[in-house]
Amino acid sequence: MATTMTAKRGPSDGEMRGSGGRARTCPVEGGEACHPSAAELRASLSTRDQEIEEMRRRLQELEKLELVIPPAAPSHEEESKTSVAETTAEKAEVDARSIYVGNVDYACLPEEVQQHFQYCGTVNRVTILTDTFGQPKGFAYVEFDEVEAVQNALLLNETELHGRPLKVCPKRTNIPGMNQSRGRHPFYPSYG
Repeated sequence: MATTMTAKRGPSDGEMRGSGGRARTCPVEGGEACHPSAAELRASLSTRDQEIEEMRRRLQELEKLELVIPPAAPSHEEESKTSVAETTAEKAEVDARSIYVGNVDYACLPEEVQQHFQYCGTVNRVTILTDTFGQPKGFAYVEFDEVEAVQNALLLNETELHGRPLKVCPKRTNIPGMNQSRGRHPFYPSYG
């Protein structure tokens, strides 16, 4: 029968009290009945020493392998910096050929928006943004083939589509981090 032992001493010096109130004697002089023997401790220490030495040997082998393997390609960070610059330039070029269309009717389809702006120039893409439930947000982006088509599309500001006057503006380039406010006062950029 095993009981959990606590550090409380009983009425006599050689008696320990368990949590169940049962008394169990342990000879204090030798200490061999309650404690592992010195030989057992030495054996466990020698196996741990062997394990540590094995880990050190494996670590040295791995360090040698790292020195043998040459760097194959530029690091991922260098690639991402160049790709970010390329994508930023590409996005700015696409944004220069795009317009924002506000106050779009919720029942309006992308094909109808494309037909409304087809006389301005060749339309590449019409994007009507939706919320998490798939419902339209009420605005769209129209991308053209030519930059000149944007100026023609701006002339269609305040024209009606599905009985609603559209607000047509050039699409602005999104700058990452501009939406984050720091401190108490948010940053409000001035748009020319």
